[in-house]
Amino acid sequence: MTKNICLIVQSGYPGDVRVRKEAMALLSHGHTVSIIALRNSGEARHEVIDNVKIYRIGLQKKRSGKIRYVLEYFTFFFLSFIRLNILDFRYRYDIVHINTLPDFLVFAGLIQKLKGKKIILDMHEIMPEFFMSKFGVGFHHPIVFLLRILEKICLKFADEVITVNEPIKSIFHQRSIPHKPITVVMNTVSTSVVDSDIKRSHVGFNCVYHGTLTDIYGLDTAIEGFSKVKFKFPDILFHIYGDGQCLFQLKKLTKKLNLENSVIFHGAMTHKEVLKSLGEMDLGILSMRKDVFLNLSFSNKLAEYVYMKIPTIVSDLDSVKFYFTNEHILFYEAANTDDLAQKIEYAYLNREIINMMAESAYVHFKEYNWDVMAERYLDIIER
Repeated sequence: MTKNICLIVQSGYPGDVRVRKEAMALLSHGHTVSIIALRNSGEARHEVIDNVKIYRIGLQKKRSGKIRYVLEYFTFFFLSFIRLNILDFRYRYDIVHINTLPDFLVFAGLIQKLKGKKIILDMHEIMPEFFMSKFGVGFHHPIVFLLRILEKICLKFADEVITVNEPIKSIFHQRSIPHKPITVVMNTVSTSVVDSDIKRSHVGFNCVYHGTLTDIYGLDTAIEGFSKVKFKFPDILFHIYGDGQCLFQLKKLTKKLNLENSVIFHGAMTHKEVLKSLGEMDLGILSMRKDVFLNLSFSNKLAEYVYMKIPTIVSDLDSVKFYFTNEHILFYEAANTDDLAQKIEYAYLNREIINMMAESAYVHFKEYNWDVMAERYLDIIER
């Protein structure tokens, strides 16, 4: 039986890739989908894209400090609560699917919960650790203590809980809801979207990063590590696709290290264009920083490299090490440029070995592709 479903997310749509994939999965099974999201500059307040009804809330993200974060979170919560109930009067939603952060956004569906409708809480991230990382406080900080209590209340309030990987699921079970089922729906990609046989002949040895250029992705570490092997291997290049707030600093670092002809900034490109360019890449570099929050993250870019059979070097995050071993990818100690340089050199000198590792990673991780994850998600919707 088809259902009316409303998804709420405090980010842009269709920019939020995970929510967009969930919406497309719902449509593929004949469900009706509405989305309440943030309104970015130039976007319409209401429009329909691919049969998804989008209702946007005009609230700019500034988040310069704790007070601003709280203000934005509560403002969006209040406005989405109102918008949801206005829309519910018209569409009579069967399910409300809340995407975090913040955790308490789940209470936007309070009225629907009282009506007996299903409330799904999709925990994209883990809020106490996010606060610790963002503001540099410890686990016993009073606000972190309150956030852990809030986390438990929100998880218990929801009828169904989804999260993005097994390590986060384990934390929720250990400290908040030990007996409540949690479904892991990883934010991976469909093997039908990427082509593992797209490899094209090329000269030299191409390293790559694609995505947003922000501090958490540690591109400065990647460039510094790359600089330590470039002088040994003149034909090695580092291609960076994307844009972001760190672009100027990264270009400045590249100039300082005399790498202007070796580190190539391609700028923002469509996802389709980037995937085509990846066909000429020999090594992916994901130099994510590591702290109590980022240690639990799993980059969607890694899934794309794996499904395109691109050998990859990744910082030693626990979330990644849960799914992969040294037989699949090359790990390096996060923020250690010497270790990263050694791994790049190893990859350059042992191409047959790293290509075998990439093949092994592809076979190993195929069971986690988005087609499988979408079925998990739809099972929650339809049961």
